[in-house]
Amino acid sequence: MLIKNLKNFSIVFVLHLATAQKTSLQKIQLELLKTNFSLLTFDQGPVMNYKSKVAAALAFLTTTFALASCAYTFPEPAEPIILHNSHQQNNHLNGIGQIIKEDRRYCTAFLIDSRDSGNDASGPAYILTSGHCASIWIGTAADTAYQGQIQFNYFQDTLLDAKRYNIQKVNWASLAGTDIAVMELNSSLQAVIADGINPLKAALKAPDRLIQVRVIGAPSSAPGLRLSSCTQEPADTTLIKYLTVHTHYQKQDCKGIEPGSSGSPVMDIATGEVTGVMSGTTYAITATDLCFWHGLCATPGRQSVLPDQASQSFPIDYLMPCFSDGHFNIDAPACSLKPDFNFRARTNSDVTLYKAPENEYEKRPDWDVRFSMNTNFFRFKTVRDAHACYLPERYSNPIDISTGLVDAPIGSEAGLYYLCLVGVDLVDHQLSEGKLRNTQILPARLVKPGGISLPEPVPDIKHGTEELLVEYRQNTGRNIWTQIYVGAVGSTDCAGIESRSYTKIGDSFLVPNQALPLTLCSYTMDRDFNTSAVRTEILQKP
Repeated sequence: MLIKNLKNFSIVFVLHLATAQKTSLQKIQLELLKTNFSLLTFDQGPVMNYKSKVAAALAFLTTTFALASCAYTFPEPAEPIILHNSHQQNNHLNGIGQIIKEDRRYCTAFLIDSRDSGNDASGPAYILTSGHCASIWIGTAADTAYQGQIQFNYFQDTLLDAKRYNIQKVNWASLAGTDIAVMELNSSLQAVIADGINPLKAALKAPDRLIQVRVIGAPSSAPGLRLSSCTQEPADTTLIKYLTVHTHYQKQDCKGIEPGSSGSPVMDIATGEVTGVMSGTTYAITATDLCFWHGLCATPGRQSVLPDQASQSFPIDYLMPCFSDGHFNIDAPACSLKPDFNFRARTNSDVTLYKAPENEYEKRPDWDVRFSMNTNFFRFKTVRDAHACYLPERYSNPIDISTGLVDAPIGSEAGLYYLCLVGVDLVDHQLSEGKLRNTQILPARLVKPGGISLPEPVPDIKHGTEELLVEYRQNTGRNIWTQIYVGAVGSTDCAGIESRSYTKIGDSFLVPNQALPLTLCSYTMDRDFNTSAVRTEILQKP
């Protein structure tokens, strides 16, 4: 029996609206183990729902947390407030709205002021939102179709009069070091303004100091737009989220940043200009998990007013030179987004874990990263500091993209490593600012085994009329999980099955009764490569 070996997905701390989340189960069929993870409505694709972790993160999102430093005095973040506009008191904010997909609330987005110096509004209307709201998992995308609508004037007391506009396409979206998307409506900016909708102006330069900001979005728990006021500071500490590694972003201590807030404008209170687009939060994640899975490790002497348990947004100042004559154009001379090399990983994974060599004679682990790009060649390097990916030094010579594989050694010491990948079209292409801006960075962690023995997994087997349900009661998730292998009775020796043939699962799976009887091999594993003894179970027909 063939087992589809899937790598683990991380909990993605992005803030789109999570729709109905049903308990996921995995179905084993005669020739293939198919995995059905519960959904977080992330770009209509599957993301493993570690229920306990997600629930903890969402349950405590609105809890107050203190500033990490007493060197500065800033106001305590205010409680979020619902905004109203029946008397047009917040008309200047009516260009902030909600993306609607298949009649479901999705992300927040806002109308950007793309008029040129002549105040010409004849070009298309554009909205900005988070990159993960543009139906991409990783890498960058340009000029792709998008089915959805944006509803402006999204206040609690104006919803009945709000007008929707069709979203025509994604002009550009990136999850390569950032989380931003530019989308085009099927209406001109002039027509939208004529309808009374006011675009927001973007700051020409990202703030490089502590400022007070407002985040205005449409989280799922609110009946309309909600405003949060707080402190923001620039961050240059590496942050890992899913397959995306961020090195430069802004972080805030706002309250009320919840699912549905993705894509919210972050506005400078002093100027009213948009400084960035809200992406996600790491609040309520333990310090241990922040370090291990997200790279946010406590560093002595690091100057930071806000804690790492905060929300994150990404500046948009570098996007504005890409608007030329009222149109978004990545070929504009001042635009630094080119080239767009559309990186696509062949497997979607969390921070990949490898065993660190126990001595100098043991072979170092290899990357084994398989991918595709729409360029002719790629270049790569391995670094310990993700910031070095944006420097041109030490990249490999161009490699033909048909290879689509990096199998170079990672390293020998325990800790985080980063693979930097850049696409180029010609062998002699230099690594320009535009190329390096789109660098795809993939994380890996080398771990020294903890040397302890874990308890065996204990399944709870329940017979149904058509399927058999196998549930594991222990806490499964990012730090401890169950590995299984299913084979034919009589020819499956669990003790002889190689570890790479096992499949990592969630807390339960289903087996069709017609596939029974089967032999179930399982063991418990944790992030330090500690394991239990292998358990053998015979799954019988009811």
